Amino acid sequence: MKELIGKGVSGGIAIGKLYFFKKSILDIPDYEVDDIELELERYHTGMELAKLQLKAIYDDACEKVTKNESVIFQTHILILEDSKFVELVENAIRKRKNAELAVFDASKKLADMFRNIDDEYFRARCNDIIDAAQILLQILQNKNTKKSARNVMINADDPVIIAAADLLPSDTISFEGDHLLGFVTNGGSQNSHTSILARTMGLPSVIQIHEPLGSFSGQTAIIDGQLGKLIVDPDINTMALYNAKRDRYVKHQKRLQNQIGLPSETKNKQYIRLSADISRIEDIEKAKSNDAEGIGLFRSEMLFMNREKAPDEKEQFETYKTIIRSFPNQNVTICTANCSSGKGMDYLDIPSEKNPALGFKGIRISLENPEFFRTQLRALYRASTFGRLSVLLPMISSMEEIDYVKREIEKIKNELRLKGEKCSDDVKLGAVIETPAAAIISDDISREVDFLTINTNNLIQYTLAMDRENQKLTDFYRPYHPAIRRLVKLIIDNAHKNNKPVSIYGEIVADSAITKNLLALKADELILRPANLLKIKAAVRETDTSDIEILLKKMF
Repeated sequence: MKELIGKGVSGGIAIGKLYFFKKSILDIPDYEVDDIELELERYHTGMELAKLQLKAIYDDACEKVTKNESVIFQTHILILEDSKFVELVENAIRKRKNAELAVFDASKKLADMFRNIDDEYFRARCNDIIDAAQILLQILQNKNTKKSARNVMINADDPVIIAAADLLPSDTISFEGDHLLGFVTNGGSQNSHTSILARTMGLPSVIQIHEPLGSFSGQTAIIDGQLGKLIVDPDINTMALYNAKRDRYVKHQKRLQNQIGLPSETKNKQYIRLSADISRIEDIEKAKSNDAEGIGLFRSEMLFMNREKAPDEKEQFETYKTIIRSFPNQNVTICTANCSSGKGMDYLDIPSEKNPALGFKGIRISLENPEFFRTQLRALYRASTFGRLSVLLPMISSMEEIDYVKREIEKIKNELRLKGEKCSDDVKLGAVIETPAAAIISDDISREVDFLTINTNNLIQYTLAMDRENQKLTDFYRPYHPAIRRLVKLIIDNAHKNNKPVSIYGEIVADSAITKNLLALKADELILRPANLLKIKAAVRETDTSDIEILLKKMF
């Protein structure tokens, strides 16, 4: 028996034979073309065939998962049509590069740009670029010219666990569903579309296993998606243990569904709001189906990335209106664009930086680009009449930043009214607390805004001076470090002294083991990815906070 530890990205237990999936590696030719126009025509023909195939994969995906998740493959089409991508490819061909090499180089450049972004969600998008380009490259090399969705046939009589070095979204959705038990890979990330698809398909998945998986093909294995374990050739006792664990997990998932419609309050009636953290309009239905009490965070920067110019006021207004109207009687918090180096916003002239996390980002960029910022604020305040809107400011670190924003908001509201346009007088303004500096002056900040939101991912990273994605720091990275607990308590206490609510988001909020601690600290709202909402609601409802004083003494 051999036990390997990775990272669980989709819960549950899978027991069965490992089937190693080895994707054929494309050999990218490199030669100088004679007829540039003919090569451009070959590229454009390949593009149209690739788009037809992605449409077919989308149709196939809709039969296996929801349309919200299937939209991944429509996004792949947008990647191929992206003006920056097309420009890179066409310019390379005009320099006499062959189409395959031009596509490969363009996709690598864009993927590397995403890979260097300091936000994990956006880093995970690099695989989508690679996936879309791979489909186009296969067609250009006549490896895959079918216009229909491709299904990967598994040469096995019984269902298997798919093992691979890595899986792209089109690989994941292409396996024949009846033969799938789960996935285990060497690469991958929590927020990749491959991981999202695995969760939507209800298949246990473990990523980042650090031993070659090909040598285990054909052997019986267990994957534990909760603990991130792969157990190869388990003994009798381990098999019995995990069969029982699998049965308990199935019952637990049914119990989570029973949480829908119940109040998010403890046994002794302490209430905490549970809202959704989303980045796309397509996430709205998933938030609703998981009983979200509104949107606690919409990351608006997704609207601004990888474009030749920023979306105009009309496009932004329509997006914000759609989100706000989706939750007519509940709060919707939209964070202004959290821009930074490497997010494909060349129109803002953001300098390339060695360390974007400590550089020109967030509110700093908005204040340096006043018309860009004013356009977003106008769109937000115009949309505010369609429901209950809160506006959140990222990366706040000084009172001067808040004063400037409040003055701009008043100017914009007056301008809109002079034009005869309506805007709500009840829009709440909040600040993201994500640096030790902001935490220390949170008493001052909370006096000037309506609410505070703690970004625990960044607060931990900046306080410990550690990148949570740096695998060399895994043994040192302590998200529950005493300094973090004290800072979170300081922020909440300061806000409550000024009668202002505090919401919290980040990876630790999805850890049900510390839900009681967050309740003890009197957080007012937890903001979670939709998939984690019911799990945390169950944890809240199972908690008794009548012994809060005892718990606080243990924590501090």
